[in-house]
Amino acid sequence: MAARLTVRPCASLNAHPQWSQADFKYFRGRGYSKQQILEFWNRNLRLGCRPLHWHPDNPKYQDALRRITRR
Repeated sequence: MAARLTVRPCASLNAHPQWSQADFKYFRGRGYSKQQILEFWNRNLRLGCRPLHWHPDNPKYQDALRRITRR
């Protein structure tokens, strides 16, 4: 089995008002850098968007996340 590379969020992402572990995994799975994620979240914060909250125990969300991250 191949080793999985895990990317941990930096402190600025963890402390961001838009922080969501599922959102972070989604963006990283799509290949976005930490800086790009921070830019997305800052834009969303300015626009008044709320953080994304996936429900990881729900099979519907698990399937969607698997398709997005190809895992």
